[in-house]
Amino acid sequence: MGLIVEQYGVVRWVAVMAFCLAAALVAARLGTVRPGSCAWLRVDRESDAAHLVMCLVMLGMLVFPTVADPHAVRGVLTAMVVVYTLLLGDRILRWRSAFSDAGTGGGMAGAFAYHVLAAAAMLYAMSGHGPHEHGGHGHVGPAPGPVLVLAALFVADAAVMAVPALRHRLPRVFPHPMGAAGSLAVVPHLVMDLGTAYMLVAAAAG
Repeated sequence: MGLIVEQYGVVRWVAVMAFCLAAALVAARLGTVRPGSCAWLRVDRESDAAHLVMCLVMLGMLVFPTVADPHAVRGVLTAMVVVYTLLLGDRILRWRSAFSDAGTGGGMAGAFAYHVLAAAAMLYAMSGHGPHEHGGHGHVGPAPGPVLVLAALFVADAAVMAVPALRHRLPRVFPHPMGAAGSLAVVPHLVMDLGTAYMLVAAAAG
């Protein structure tokens, strides 16, 4: 993946700037929401924190595509999948209990289901990458077919989120307030979708 990312410098640095923007927007949102304000916003801070971590990991992989230790990256992604899965389970339990009456649980669970999928997709994309990958034993990375299917899913999700008429047909699936059609709230989600798709395509090509 690292060599493919380096070969397309313009795309790589555009993706870096996009992830920097997304991280800044999420960090600003985290700074403006007070923990005790209300249950919906308090839980949403967890999703924002997960989004920020994902942006930082992606930035590390883009800025240092060949220097970063693949084993360390896989370890970080594995830890993220485990933690996000546990948080998803917690949200599902909340949905089935107190939050089910308020009708917000589905969106809260859906937000972390997205984070679990993104982290798991990147972990799968990193499978087989390591010091032995150039040892002349053929393709040792993930199968290109499933990786490209995952990339297509993230692109499709980005397309839905980019069109106000489509994303408003999915009430409470995207937990952040949308506001007007040009709201910045959707930008981090779009960046994560397209950035993840780019990394997946790079993994399939590499």
